[in-house]
Amino acid sequence: MKRIYWLTILGMICLTGCSEPVQEKEIIRPVRVQQVVESGVSRSLTFSGVSRSGTEAKMSFRVTGTVTRVAVKVGEAVKKGSLIATVDASDAKLQLAQARASKENARIQLDTAKSNLLRIRQLYENNNVSLSEYENAKTSFAAAEAAFQADSRQVELQNREISYFQLYSPMDGIVTNVHVDANENVSMGQVVAELNAGDEIEVKVGIPESYISQVQSGADVSIVFTSFDDQTFSGTITEVAFSASQETSTYPVTVKV
Repeated sequence: MKRIYWLTILGMICLTGCSEPVQEKEIIRPVRVQQVVESGVSRSLTFSGVSRSGTEAKMSFRVTGTVTRVAVKVGEAVKKGSLIATVDASDAKLQLAQARASKENARIQLDTAKSNLLRIRQLYENNNVSLSEYENAKTSFAAAEAAFQADSRQVELQNREISYFQLYSPMDGIVTNVHVDANENVSMGQVVAELNAGDEIEVKVGIPESYISQVQSGADVSIVFTSFDDQTFSGTITEVAFSASQETSTYPVTVKV
């Protein structure tokens, strides 16, 4: 009996020592979190350009000749209709005189043919001339009238051509360039002077091919002039070229300030 007693005690001790350990309570600590949202990234592109007046006129003669007078200087303000330059019109004036003389001769021939037609008509109505004579008189009058009209148109053309030898300003503005001097020969269409007018300003910009796809007509832009470093002006893209310039390999873009 004594042996069995000790086994029982050992068994109890074993049960007590082999029991599972007590687990500690987990402490939950608060953590601050914030939702991450994708935001748009703003990127600006900067290009150089050349500003000019929004209204620009390049003036040239419609005839070829020798410049006899240049009436303006660079920087001079001119009014619409002001004389810019003149070209020698001696030959044109001679042709005008000949055209006027031819017209006057045609007028005399027309008056004579008209008087003859009236006289032949009266004779024909009184049965004093034949029908053929009357028809010939009408034909002569029609030919004289056609000749007079042709000479009259020639005089009008010569008068109009005389006006081409004087170059006048098409608008109020400032002369920005004068390309000829007196006694210099000019050809038809050759630029003689340049004129800027109006309050609008345009900026011409060359955009590289790698950026032209990001430029759209009607988009708003900011403009800074070298003479106004502390000021920023707003502008709008008005023209975007579809082909690159052969000289600069860039796409011309126009911005109105």
